[in-house]
Amino acid sequence: MNKKTIKWLIAVAVIYILSAIISKHFLQLMLIQGHSMEPAYHNLQLVVLNKNFSDSDIKAGKVVAFRCSGVNAVLVKRIAAVPGQSVVIKDATLYVDNVPSDTYPKGSFNYSGILESPVTLKEDEFIAIGDNTAESIDSRHEKIGIVKRDSILGIVY
Repeated sequence: MNKKTIKWLIAVAVIYILSAIISKHFLQLMLIQGHSMEPAYHNLQLVVLNKNFSDSDIKAGKVVAFRCSGVNAVLVKRIAAVPGQSVVIKDATLYVDNVPSDTYPKGSFNYSGILESPVTLKEDEFIAIGDNTAESIDSRHEKIGIVKRDSILGIVY
């Protein structure tokens, strides 16, 4: 091999290693699959996942990606409630601490699932719901349920 080829191979190796480090610890491209987050995110839309975040960054209204063993997939949903809050869906409306949610319009839920009865979230628990409430499989469903902090991979931008 000549010097030019060796330099080129070293450059490719360095770029690969830097890309792997950035993707594992900081930012990662992610492909949205499905219609559960419409209209905010669409099927086959590329988004950036910020993996460098603190617990205080996970607030109601933020969109997160989390690993869900119940469906063996990574899901993208909006945080509807955070630790310490009480959540229930009654009369097709999501209530957080007995106040109708600002994120989801009144009457937008045709399915309550496990949120039919009030749920109070513990220190490391979140409720995550898709924007397209008619199609989203989310915290309302037993297979998904309450999202634990350690399953959250990052915040979607």
